[in-house]
Amino acid sequence: MIFMLKYNPFPSLLNASQPWVRYNLHKNLLTNNIDEDELLKHKKIMLKDLFIKNCIESSKKWENIPLKRHNDAKHPIHHLEILVEFGLNREDPGISQICEQILNHQSSEGALLTNILVPKRFRGSGEPSWDWMTCDIPILIYFLSYMGYKTDERIKKAVNHLINLARENGFGCFSSIPKFRGPGRKDDHCPYGNLLALKALAFHNTQRVRKVCENALQAQLDFWENRKQRKIYLFGIGTDFKKLKYPNIYYNIIHVLDVLSLYEDARKTQAFQEMLAIVNRKQREEGGFIPESIWRAYNSYDFGQKKESSPTLTYKIALINHRFGLFPKEWLINEN
Repeated sequence: MIFMLKYNPFPSLLNASQPWVRYNLHKNLLTNNIDEDELLKHKKIMLKDLFIKNCIESSKKWENIPLKRHNDAKHPIHHLEILVEFGLNREDPGISQICEQILNHQSSEGALLTNILVPKRFRGSGEPSWDWMTCDIPILIYFLSYMGYKTDERIKKAVNHLINLARENGFGCFSSIPKFRGPGRKDDHCPYGNLLALKALAFHNTQRVRKVCENALQAQLDFWENRKQRKIYLFGIGTDFKKLKYPNIYYNIIHVLDVLSLYEDARKTQAFQEMLAIVNRKQREEGGFIPESIWRAYNSYDFGQKKESSPTLTYKIALINHRFGLFPKEWLINEN
């Protein structure tokens, strides 16, 4: 049984102080949307916000800061994801510069490369190098695809490289770094890398991509259904996984639901609906959701505290529910 939200989240979101919430609420959710001029005003206010400016400036440094661990919330590669989440595009200040910087680092076989440092204790060189892993190239494809490059031949080549890594049980732990492999069974899929691949490939709708995504989706859903049996590559689905957490970095219930909600076939499954019910039951009477776990890199923002409802987190959960078509029509009408 589908567990719908009990309380209308939109009145509080309309009064949110976060400009990215107001902009995306009008752009993506409310049905009687404001006109283009008003929407542009909201976006201009958002682009002036210090947090957005910092994310853009950090992203410009993407190539200069080695990636040492994929759950480093302050690393520029995750700021790329935030810029997508908040609806920026290649026409916005600094974005095309970031895009071309990423595209300047592409291997001959099409892989988008990242400045990675793998310590010697993990069978790396201990020095930064331009390489790729299954858990970083999809983020770059995701960013560039959203920013308007999905028909660019360079991105098509990158997508082809990514789907060539797929197996019948989804995306495993692969890398261009000799001898490196994550801490799991070789034949397993990597829950995080698999999730990111689905996130990136949602922008690409070829027959081959659809087949690959079908297998990757099944791997994600099977992991949920068999969650009590074992961890996979040290990823587990227990108490911590189910805590409300934002931004979508690493592996947790909001990130998984957000990605699965992009796929109609996934939204129809019992596994998806069970996860969504867990989240929706945590709604407060005023309509919002309180973060239950935080990334300390963002403790200055509404989603980086655990005391009161976060408009940013609430908007994300509302968007997931909206993709499922769960809102009464009257909730989606802005009468102000």
